[in-house]
Amino acid sequence: MKRIQGTYLLLLSRLYELVMIVFFISVIFSFRFFASISLIVMSAFALLHYRLSEGSWWNRKFVNFFNAGCFLYFIVQGLALLYTQNTKEGLFIQQVNLGLIAIPIAVFYSQLVRGKNYGMLMKWYIRILFTASVIALGHAWQLYVHTGNTSYFFYHPLVYIYSGHAIQYSIIVFIGILFLIEENARPDNIKNRKWILFLLVYFSVFLFLLTSKMVIAVFLIYIVYLIICTNEFFRKPSYRIGALAAILVALIIIFTTNSPLRKRISEEMQSNISFIEQNEFSPADYFNGIEFRLISWRFAYEILNENHAWLFGVSPGDAQDMLNKKYRKLNMFTGGLPDNRKGYLDYHTHNQFLQALLETGIPGLAAFILICAGMIQLAKKSGNRSMIVLTILLLCYCFADAVLRTQYGIILFIFFPLFIFKGGESGKTVS
Repeated sequence: MKRIQGTYLLLLSRLYELVMIVFFISVIFSFRFFASISLIVMSAFALLHYRLSEGSWWNRKFVNFFNAGCFLYFIVQGLALLYTQNTKEGLFIQQVNLGLIAIPIAVFYSQLVRGKNYGMLMKWYIRILFTASVIALGHAWQLYVHTGNTSYFFYHPLVYIYSGHAIQYSIIVFIGILFLIEENARPDNIKNRKWILFLLVYFSVFLFLLTSKMVIAVFLIYIVYLIICTNEFFRKPSYRIGALAAILVALIIIFTTNSPLRKRISEEMQSNISFIEQNEFSPADYFNGIEFRLISWRFAYEILNENHAWLFGVSPGDAQDMLNKKYRKLNMFTGGLPDNRKGYLDYHTHNQFLQALLETGIPGLAAFILICAGMIQLAKKSGNRSMIVLTILLLCYCFADAVLRTQYGIILFIFFPLFIFKGGESGKTVS
């Protein structure tokens, strides 16, 4: 009986690993349907494996602030269907929210992502990411040859063939960099250190091409910390000074040339706060990132006041419709051009705290804050530097995007912190 049980456990572990690799391919190459299916299958395998190995369906360790926040947020969003006007949109959003349930079960319930298993899976992640980045660069080169336009090597156009979202893709690349830094610090990786350093440099360059200001800022702060405060890259003071000087020179070149990163930062520095207070705009008016996020705060405040919805929000199904009405009412650009058919229509608040408050009021905001508190708790408990740095980045990202509005955002915000936390857990590795 034990032999048969062991065979089943081994089979489940191998199938789980295979599906996890398929999941990584789906996320990095943006095959969203397969990402959803993979999560469901991983959840089933994780539950079955735990039942066979522990003799119970219930895992006491599953109860924590992070997982509780995910379930509570899902419930609050579901209850909002009772008072939404746009039931179809509400049901679609709740379908996306299923990731809030599936991911914690698939990862936190699993005993299959610890120790060597985690390292093996992350090495597959690196291989897949490297392949995808090379394809993206090759595609950009093809477009450059035909058009002579270098913009295809930067920001959204660089990853247009995948998600087309450079900031989210930057986080995916940064997760790979965090793992490579961990691998570089391991004494048993001396033979592979040249390849690790090559990949670190390669992905760092790719990260700068994606030109996400927030991710690059966190990356630079972390690298400077590693150079100054640890011996992981350099032991001699002269090498440390040389590395810091090289970073400084690179930054000077970026900010004294006509680089895309300099352009984006310069654009944000020219923000006009009083501009967003106007009662009417022109379709020709352009809002940079800061201006649009500030006007989103204004619109959310007005919508909640006008609908007396501070307590329970206006519902996920109706929130976007009401924002679209604001865009039209104030004569903002609403598309109609061949290369931009919607303009600002369907733009959410680009702030998860604000989005939660707008959609489901105080309960929704409280549930999301519980998720954030849970992530901080897990990072502190893990003592894992990668987990801590990723937590800081993701919490910053919440102020730049409504991360739980999309499947991709949910995967970044829920899956990877849990995956890294479980990967650092002590315990017997399942083989």
